[in-house]
Amino acid sequence: MHGLLKENIQLNRKVLSELSMHEPYSFKSLVDASRQSFPGNKKVVILPRKEGLSMLV
Repeated sequence: MHGLLKENIQLNRKVLSELSMHEPYSFKSLVDASRQSFPGNKKVVILPRKEGLSMLV
């Protein structure tokens, strides 16, 4: 949220939640813009989830 505000992107948490569910590529671009606003952030690589495996709690 702070990174988005630094980039002058004003979206509330509900809109971000809806974007993450229905528009994942748009949400990823917002996350990337937020990360770019902090010069110390390194590019984080997120490994894809394995299909067919579920965690039982």
